[in-house]
Amino acid sequence: MRFFIIISLLFCVLLANGQEEDKLHTRNKKAIELYKEAQSLDHVGNYYKSYNLLLEALKRDNSFDEAVLLTHQVLIKRGELEKALKLYDEFVQGVDQQFKNRMLADAAYALFSEGKYEQAKGLKDQIEGRVEGLDDALFEIVTSSIDYAIQGSTNPRNIDFEKLPAPINNRPQQYFPSITAAGLLVYTVRDNYGRGDENLFFSQKEGDAWSQPLEISKKINSERNEGTASISADGNTLVYTACNAPDGLGSCDLYISYREGNDWSKPRNLGKTVNTLHWESQPSLSQDGRELYFVSARPNGEGGQDIWKSTKQNGKWMEAVNLGPSINTRFDDCSPYIHLNGVNLFFASRGRLGFGGYDLYGTEQVGQGEWSEPRNLGYPINNHRNQVGYTISIDGWAYYSDNLFDGTSSLYRFKLPNDLIPKQLVDYKRGIVLSSADSTPLFSEIYVADIAKDSIRSRTYSDFESGRFNLVLPQVEDANLYVKKRGYLLYKEEVDVLWKSGNEAAIYLRPMKKGEKVILNDILFELNSAELSTKATKELDIVVDFIRDNPEIIVEIGGHTDTSGEEGYNMNLSTERAKSVLNYFIKKGLLKEAFVYKGYGESKPIEAGISPKNRRIEISILDIK
Repeated sequence: MRFFIIISLLFCVLLANGQEEDKLHTRNKKAIELYKEAQSLDHVGNYYKSYNLLLEALKRDNSFDEAVLLTHQVLIKRGELEKALKLYDEFVQGVDQQFKNRMLADAAYALFSEGKYEQAKGLKDQIEGRVEGLDDALFEIVTSSIDYAIQGSTNPRNIDFEKLPAPINNRPQQYFPSITAAGLLVYTVRDNYGRGDENLFFSQKEGDAWSQPLEISKKINSERNEGTASISADGNTLVYTACNAPDGLGSCDLYISYREGNDWSKPRNLGKTVNTLHWESQPSLSQDGRELYFVSARPNGEGGQDIWKSTKQNGKWMEAVNLGPSINTRFDDCSPYIHLNGVNLFFASRGRLGFGGYDLYGTEQVGQGEWSEPRNLGYPINNHRNQVGYTISIDGWAYYSDNLFDGTSSLYRFKLPNDLIPKQLVDYKRGIVLSSADSTPLFSEIYVADIAKDSIRSRTYSDFESGRFNLVLPQVEDANLYVKKRGYLLYKEEVDVLWKSGNEAAIYLRPMKKGEKVILNDILFELNSAELSTKATKELDIVVDFIRDNPEIIVEIGGHTDTSGEEGYNMNLSTERAKSVLNYFIKKGLLKEAFVYKGYGESKPIEAGISPKNRRIEISILDIK
């Protein structure tokens, strides 16, 4: 039996009818007995024995509508569509109209699922009146999709599909790829033609070639199933699915692991805010590893499998939330991929207009928790088969797997058409973090803040051993890069300045010493004012994090003015400016004992004359406990 037929006809299984005995269209008790036994066997997938029992039931009453319909459905599930159509012709005169319509609808959907759109339309157009067991909304999706597929397939996109070359695709089954900004491809391998367990492998893209695929880690792969992984764009965080693990909460749970040099940390179950007693799988991490989209079959969703999201706050994953009816339908929705820009979401669905099976759709976040109307990616990206498990590289290649009729699956890719490329693009930067004292590599946190929008736009960590990092950066006009590590001064530089000469940069962190200025140059004041501006508080929030990371330091808050006022007035004003910063720190929960504040008036200008840059705060390390 062909794989795609089984998958597509899950649609029909969900619609199987089970009337009470007094509502069945026969009075023959033996026929009813045979029908009910056949119905039970159908529910567990024993279509052959079920079929034989149904034939016996029809010998006793050949006008038994429910038995005729179930026989028709069983034949379709067995992949014997021609035989099902002959059965329809044989019994069409003897069954009620709504049962005829249901057989036409089931056969039309089966043809639709094989990509035989015109034949499906021929059957669909014969339907008149009510369809047994199908509500109006469901019938509308089925029939409209047939018309939609005919129209869409006559105007195909110009797509070149490329099978990934050797040494990729060296196993019978490989699927669900995920790729980093640097071209590291992680994917699932299942040996023994689907009868073996699942494990994660990786291969590095080097120019147009790929490295020999290797198991990702002995800490992750086991004798159980580990698969459908998502690796963050910087390559530092991995979320994957593990089934029937000793610490699992349900059948399949999501686990997380972090890169440690050339290996990965011991995986950790993401816990009850993400996992449930039900099935969770198909994760997609945002580029900074702080948003997780995934699929769950838990209740209280929109129906079937739904797409959910959890956000990492203060080191903890928050309670997952359903993406809601703008994304999820009453049927199965799955395979989310959040683009590197954090705005565009691609996913698969069976509950929207499409070409058969699961189709791919794209949407864009237009507000907090709000998404634009999903758009079908079109033909031949979508066809009558299942399109799931896509990932998109930073240079616009869509990587995916294709299941073949012989049970094998291989990895492919294609270049996204221009109209599908997200409007908000991203850039890719490389760098290395070193100590200014001796040039040793440093493990540190690196992040980019969008000054105008007061938001962290990208975050990553440098490697434990080499100090190197990969940074995916959404394109913003006014952004600063910060690097922090305990025991070192906070580093700050404009992104455009840091990488003005190329895509690689060396960043040197200075060890903390007494008298060193911590930062910053954006804690400025209006003329004759000690009131903190919005821009100043954004900068101070960064200082707050720095002080929390280094609780051993005593900090001096130094206030300054320009020369526009009297000397005594300026001294008082500078002191008030320093005090307002101290009060802000205390409001943020920092201890008052960690600070000394002092006004310097106009005595230490950094520019000549009445310059706004002189109306500032400087923060210095007074002592290290």
